[in-house]
Amino acid sequence: MRKIIALLAAAAILLPLGGCSVKKEKTALVISGTDIGMEIYDYYYDLVGGRPGDYGLSDSPKEKDKKEAAIALCKRYIALNSSFVVHKLSLSATDKINISDKVNNHWMRFENHYDKIGVSKQTLYKIFTSEAYEDVIFSAMYDKGVNDKAQEKKIKQYFYSEYVAFRSVCVYFTGSDGRQEMTEAEKQQVMTDMNDIARETDETAESFISTCSAKGYTASDVVVIKRDSDGYPGGFFDSIYDQTDNSVKIIAYGDCVFAVQKANLEALGEGLYAGYRSVLIKDMYAEEWQNTLNSYIDTFTVDEKNV
Repeated sequence: MRKIIALLAAAAILLPLGGCSVKKEKTALVISGTDIGMEIYDYYYDLVGGRPGDYGLSDSPKEKDKKEAAIALCKRYIALNSSFVVHKLSLSATDKINISDKVNNHWMRFENHYDKIGVSKQTLYKIFTSEAYEDVIFSAMYDKGVNDKAQEKKIKQYFYSEYVAFRSVCVYFTGSDGRQEMTEAEKQQVMTDMNDIARETDETAESFISTCSAKGYTASDVVVIKRDSDGYPGGFFDSIYDQTDNSVKIIAYGDCVFAVQKANLEALGEGLYAGYRSVLIKDMYAEEWQNTLNSYIDTFTVDEKNV
């Protein structure tokens, strides 16, 4: 942690590299000696105005609050740019292609809007490149590589404790039109089917799939969810987490019922873990990263020129 903070602090020396451009434009802000042009400020100001809730503001924020939020985004922009330089990092070819695609897609969809607020395509490149820097910086700081056995053990322990995998059948107590409520007799038949599935399935995925099919239901493919994931009823994760691997549990709610077969995450193989690894590292270190970055940003001075 001390090394990370020291590196970010050292980036302050390089701040003038963060916002310079070949073409001189009107300066909106000077952040610790680095000019922020009007286009970058206007982009962030417009972003805040369009989605104020994303920045902790009310639906109809005051002018002062919008300006402060836009300035905060400009400070973050400078922090990422200067940190990228001090870490001596580089973007991959894939990173550059992704940035270019994102810029082109945004420009194609919103060119008229950007023209209206005075933001050029070149500025979009700067903004989206800075966003890409964050992932590269984060990986450089927190991803020690798959050959670091201690970190790999820690990541896998997190994966197996904070995620679950399962197959399921879910039935909502509504008619085929999505509006008509099932009769009590129909609901009872569904519950009977679910209980039969739980009783008749042995401890294999094939058995669960075929038993569901025999009852007229289609089992899902394997689904992996994180604790507190959106899209599932309250208590759903904990109920599955407490299951024995490969067992089938009936989880009933007021408007639906699930037949769930828990899968063993570890047994699903290294390929699954590899696919989630970068997400897991972000889960584990995101708060530390944000705190470190914010501590660096807190050292910045801001001179408002034309905002």
